[in-house]
Amino acid sequence: MDNLDSALEDVRFAMDKFMQVLDQEIEQGKSLGIPEDKMKPMLVAYIAIKDSGRIYLDWAEHYIEANFKVGEDK
Repeated sequence: MDNLDSALEDVRFAMDKFMQVLDQEIEQGKSLGIPEDKMKPMLVAYIAIKDSGRIYLDWAEHYIEANFKVGEDK
């Protein structure tokens, strides 16, 4: 694995860990009985962060493959 792939994998790992922490925060809010109207913004934010993170990582992988690995066998 080259440096770019390794760095991208580090970002993926960090994003997965971040999402786990957010998930724990949501679960904690539910267990504490936070009202649904207070939980909804947390859930919306969770989904937005997860989706945008996935999009960012997918595009990063695309750009690395298309622009930084020119001439390499794939």
